Amino acid sequence: MELMYAGHTRSMVVKNASTHAEICGRGAGCKGGHNAVEQSSYISREKMYCEYDGKTYYPKYSEDLVHNEVMLPDNAPREYADPKVLWNSVEMFEKNKNAQLARTYKLNLPNEWSYELAVDVMRDYVKRNFVDVGMCAQFAIHDSENTKGQRNLHCHIMLTLRSIDEQGRWMDKSHKVDILDKNGNRIPVIDPKTGKQKVDKQNRKQWKCKPVSTNDWNSKENAMKWRKDIVDTINSVNEKMGIKDIRWEYRSFKDQGLDIEPQIHLGPKASALEREGIRTERGNINRQIIASNSIILQARAAYEQAKSSLETIKTASIDKIKSVKNEIIDVIREMAKRNNNRLKLPIINGQYLRLISNRESYQDKETMESFVHSMGWTSFEDFKKCKEEYEQKFNDLKSKRENNTNQFVYYRNLLEDYKTYEPYIKYHKEQWALKGFARKKYEKQHRSELLNYDVYSDLIKSKIKGDDKRILPKEWQKQIDKINRGNLDIDNSLQKTVSVLSAIEVLQWNKKDLQRMIENENHKKQKEQSINRNKNEIS
Repeated sequence: MELMYAGHTRSMVVKNASTHAEICGRGAGCKGGHNAVEQSSYISREKMYCEYDGKTYYPKYSEDLVHNEVMLPDNAPREYADPKVLWNSVEMFEKNKNAQLARTYKLNLPNEWSYELAVDVMRDYVKRNFVDVGMCAQFAIHDSENTKGQRNLHCHIMLTLRSIDEQGRWMDKSHKVDILDKNGNRIPVIDPKTGKQKVDKQNRKQWKCKPVSTNDWNSKENAMKWRKDIVDTINSVNEKMGIKDIRWEYRSFKDQGLDIEPQIHLGPKASALEREGIRTERGNINRQIIASNSIILQARAAYEQAKSSLETIKTASIDKIKSVKNEIIDVIREMAKRNNNRLKLPIINGQYLRLISNRESYQDKETMESFVHSMGWTSFEDFKKCKEEYEQKFNDLKSKRENNTNQFVYYRNLLEDYKTYEPYIKYHKEQWALKGFARKKYEKQHRSELLNYDVYSDLIKSKIKGDDKRILPKEWQKQIDKINRGNLDIDNSLQKTVSVLSAIEVLQWNKKDLQRMIENENHKKQKEQSINRNKNEIS
């Protein structure tokens, strides 16, 4: 749900974060699935075999997978980096028929982000919130598209529930702790029939006790903490990207004082049916909620990013485009006819498309036609030389950028070391400003500080490259400023280069997919003709 707050200069769009956490387990009350291997197969879009039930699970979709990764705490076995191994280990370790297996967590991400940015941000988010406290985590990023052509960049996370000990073994979820009376004494379990303390089969006395979790991962406060963290992270990243007219909100509508009803969670089955254009009961409920909320607040989809140079190309004359015979434009138009007036995106195979933030513009028919005309392409053969030139340019720019990054890290590290060294410089100066007995007295009083001066001075000099070992923090800062200025020019050139290479990827993908469609149609026609011929011969 998006809300628009009118201001004096610009409109602020407030987006409520969509997060959903559930438990995957064998019990009837577990709504996050009943098999951890099956859930992992679903989010990773990969076929998986479950050792627990002997079934092979096949994912229904694969075209929307952006990234899939398992992250592990230091004490977890390295083979758990394979999700098949990790979740089969979880399944086989749990013996209870009502066992809880994993926590599933789904959250939406800004569609304005590039795939690479989304992966970097989620990797950091998963590490901070889950892996650093001991959980094994698998996260998968998807970029789906509904029937209206609206994209939905989102992330699925699966989390283990058991801690892992130093030997890499699964630990108990809880342990028993004695319940004590007000005097700190254990309380015996009394047999109501005999009035005496109960004993077990080994003739050991029984005492009242309670289970205590070995970790705090099930704490109710975690859900709000994780939700607030992803919202703070999104807002921070958006601000750095210059997206200042969209603010994400972690609080519920009720907590914000808004009389708006939130939509219900569809679930994977209802979501799949809705994607196919089949209306479901849960989908109908959400449609009623949307209609009701529109009376209270006017929803607005207010943000369309126009960063890429593709948008500026739209000024080309449409009449001129139509008058030129162009096999690429023919493919664009034919593909658009078959796909709701939009092109398809090569999400999995898009090497350069991953770096683009405004991916929807590459699905727009008119934008792509204008782009092809502006490049002077008339056939797919024209791509070859152009692609080679732009890939070489991309590699050169990327190499320069990586070199600049290495230089930046070098000077930044020197400055960081200098911050540690700087407080001790005054002791060195004061030492050599004195003479004779006064200097010796000063050196005795400040032995530790003077020692640190020498240690940190030698450390910095050991890291300085070249023969000149002078410590020059002002010069290092100048070099950093120079690198940052150079990176702006490189990044601008990279953006333009990547936009062209991404367009080539999209056009080539759609040509290949169109050929597949036509081949299937021809095969179907031939099969129907063969059936009709056989019928005529029989008659």
